[in-house]
Amino acid sequence: MDPAQIALALSARVTFDTGFLGGNTLLVRQDGLKKTVVEYRPPQKTGLFLDGSETALRLPLPGLILVRTTNDECQPQYQLFAVKRRPTLLSAPLYHAPLPNVFGNGSICWGTVQRPADTVLKTNSLAEDWMQLLGSRFGDHAVGSKSQSHPGDIRRQWIALEASAAKRYPTTDLIPLQRTLSTVLGDDHAAL
Repeated sequence: MDPAQIALALSARVTFDTGFLGGNTLLVRQDGLKKTVVEYRPPQKTGLFLDGSETALRLPLPGLILVRTTNDECQPQYQLFAVKRRPTLLSAPLYHAPLPNVFGNGSICWGTVQRPADTVLKTNSLAEDWMQLLGSRFGDHAVGSKSQSHPGDIRRQWIALEASAAKRYPTTDLIPLQRTLSTVLGDDHAAL
């Protein structure tokens, strides 16, 4: 037998779950070949590019949660959500991320954006993933239903936030998703 096949067969039976961690990496879960990394990005000002613009808009973003799931040789799957504060439980409520190109279920339309290399996908850090995502140009896909004040197009909220030199994203503007980290991760319980 090929040693690589034996290692692959054995790894398919390994289950590992860190539970909630301190810092920005919230959770790492390995179930056979499926690996999920959940990371928190604190609220902060960010330079974001709109399609067709050469200048980034500088605006505050709320806390964000990025979930990356890899499964053997398949393309990684991503989900992005907003939060009002750093989650400490899997039952934390999630909100629509106030970004274009993110669909209602949190999945991301990457378009032609270069995704992180395979070597990066094997790590438990999403630093490169955040950089690729937030450094991309945002188009006109999935721009609605992301903002209480600008329900038709989140990009109008971006322009308003930059124009007013806002220091923080108004969390009252976030739209609830009616999901939690637990439901996104497919857990039967939210005790962690």
